[in-house]
Amino acid sequence: MNSLSKVFLIAAVWATSSLSALAYTLEDYDRAMRRGDYSQAITVMNDIINHSETKTGDYYYKRACAYEKNGNFVYAAIDCGTALSHSADNKSYYLLRARCKYKINDPTYIADAEKAGEEGLAMIKKDRNRGRTHSSNYPSTPLRNSDLSRPSDVDINIPLTSHRNENSFALILCIENYLENNISRVDYAINDGRKFKEYCIKTLGIPENNIHLRTDATLNQFRQDLKWANGISDAFGEKANLIVYYSGHGMPDERSRKAYLLPADGIANDPESGYPLSQLYQELGEMNFNSSLVLLDACFSGSKKDGEMLTKSKGVAIKPDPEELTGNVAVLSATQSDDTAYFDDENGHGLFTYFILKKLQLTKGNVTISDLADYVTDNVKKTSVLKKSKMQSPTIEYSCDSSVDLEKVNLQRR
Repeated sequence: MNSLSKVFLIAAVWATSSLSALAYTLEDYDRAMRRGDYSQAITVMNDIINHSETKTGDYYYKRACAYEKNGNFVYAAIDCGTALSHSADNKSYYLLRARCKYKINDPTYIADAEKAGEEGLAMIKKDRNRGRTHSSNYPSTPLRNSDLSRPSDVDINIPLTSHRNENSFALILCIENYLENNISRVDYAINDGRKFKEYCIKTLGIPENNIHLRTDATLNQFRQDLKWANGISDAFGEKANLIVYYSGHGMPDERSRKAYLLPADGIANDPESGYPLSQLYQELGEMNFNSSLVLLDACFSGSKKDGEMLTKSKGVAIKPDPEELTGNVAVLSATQSDDTAYFDDENGHGLFTYFILKKLQLTKGNVTISDLADYVTDNVKKTSVLKKSKMQSPTIEYSCDSSVDLEKVNLQRR
């Protein structure tokens, strides 16, 4: 056999092996889409993309269409971006990405729609005629800075990741409105929680089904939510990671100097109506998560977030005792001891939450707990002194008996 024959033989063997490795064809995709089996259509395109030597924009566009039909709008938008890297002027790609961004309340959909031709422009016109403000992504009660046409810099251009963080989960509790008339509302709390959820999905790659968001939760709902987290721990074990985010009032017990989270039905002077911080830490420490990160945008001195007292009956801030951490738990808190957790009225967020979102935006989610804590602590201290004339000092604490190096845990690459 001469050398040319050997070349043809090798090529034939390679082609045969490649074809055998390819389990699906575009016809399989078309059939799956026609019968409404969008999960199967995604599987087909995954196989085609993974086994194709030459990838085209249409491959990613087809998978994006299946993602959109399946309700996975973030992944659809990501695939449209990849498709556009192959064909930068394709109006169909821009239109689909605009449609997906619109559905997840991303105001940057307008830029894509403008590049999508007549259909995109009609989409913008229809949206404006409706007077839509994407209300599903904003709190039901008005913000003090209620001009939502001028969002904060962290509310737009939210980075999209292609990384799927399947084993990460998030419990988000944001308490803005309280039943008791003498307890002040927590401005921006619901906006904080909903925007943090958006970053969890888009930037950290956490599936939406893995996120449990609760607004204005009662004490019993607090308990239900922790049971949800415990159930996740039992089902997924040490492969799973948890983020617990809380924005709302904290409260001290004047006698025991213990700290409490204050649910929507809580009573400011009754610690029994709150959820003990020590109980939260103990429950998380007993769960089987590889890591649990708690983010607390609250203060526990009895002060409100504007520096005044939580209720008119309290005139002195209380310095609560520190709580011990066990298990694989890290806690990044907005304050230390008798600090006040401030609002950032200019950006429509809690000051602490704003810098959490900013770090996620700057790093595109590729950040460790330690790096996040360093950035948030440094910037909150400086900004609070400049804007409020009083320092707010966030703190980071790690469990001393953790089985993992919590400082190096990456929020996205887990």
